[in-house]
Amino acid sequence: MKVALILNTRKEEDEFQVEFDPPHTIEQIKKAIENMGHEYSFIEADENVMDRLRKEWPDLVFNRAEGIRGESRESHIPAILEMLGIPYVGSGPGTLAVCLNKAWTKHFLRGSEVSTPAYSVISTVEEAGEIDLLFPVILKPNREGSSIGINEDNVVYDRESLIAKAGDMIDLYREEILAEEFIEGREISIGVIVRPEEEIEIFPLLEVDFSRMPESASNVFGQIAKTVYDDLDNYICPAVLDEKLEEKLKEDTEEICRILNIREFARLDFRIDRYDRPWFLEINPLPGMDFDESTKDFSFYTLMAFKAGYDYNSLVSALVKSAEKRSGL
Repeated sequence: MKVALILNTRKEEDEFQVEFDPPHTIEQIKKAIENMGHEYSFIEADENVMDRLRKEWPDLVFNRAEGIRGESRESHIPAILEMLGIPYVGSGPGTLAVCLNKAWTKHFLRGSEVSTPAYSVISTVEEAGEIDLLFPVILKPNREGSSIGINEDNVVYDRESLIAKAGDMIDLYREEILAEEFIEGREISIGVIVRPEEEIEIFPLLEVDFSRMPESASNVFGQIAKTVYDDLDNYICPAVLDEKLEEKLKEDTEEICRILNIREFARLDFRIDRYDRPWFLEINPLPGMDFDESTKDFSFYTLMAFKAGYDYNSLVSALVKSAEKRSGL
């Protein structure tokens, strides 16, 4: 079978390409696909993708494309693949469009048993002055992933600071800003494999240990925490949690994946407040798959998968086989 890997290659180490896959990750996925006995090809997720697909015409695509522009950029490649009738690994264009938009994701979960912090969407500085939320409030670009635009100074404690920070972010990111009541407490990440007609596989849960980071991180897992303070010693996996709390987190994870129609892989982020109540923050249906010990470049999804007993090859194999079964290949 011919399997094509489609993604955006990280060519610069800057904030706006942090979501893209670095060369070492591309090489690891290539080796894993070839180890399965498949024919491998690579297609860059740019404006030439349609021509390349028609030329290569793979049997299956391993999709990791973040997209290069537009408010629903992550959905572009899956939409093209569906138009061409080419099966692929991962969630569909509707799911990816919703999950990239933090406010839409929260809206979809209304009426479920999942709790998510109160929020407002800000498009102008004037709107920032009118929101009705309890402080502290954290501000996030509404249509970005990988903590783009988020650092410790995104948590504001009064309206004046909120207006000033929101104005700066609107000018820089040219998109609406999500204002969300900030949950002081523990941060938990959860990785899953969603196979057709099977129970969702949930990896050992991971906790970000803020006590091992400088106070300047301010209990915010943003870009500085992910880069300057990034160290395997700062993460606890499996997380040490009360049995009842862990069960609730897993129930919420299953409910979220069902409502959002997640396929193959995803990573979810939660906060735990001082009363041990879990609050869903966001979901990434295109989770990072980096793991390079020589450069200390690793993603939570692969780290949790390894704790579940996978190695890189078997993880990629599990995702490909799930998509094969789902697509009837």
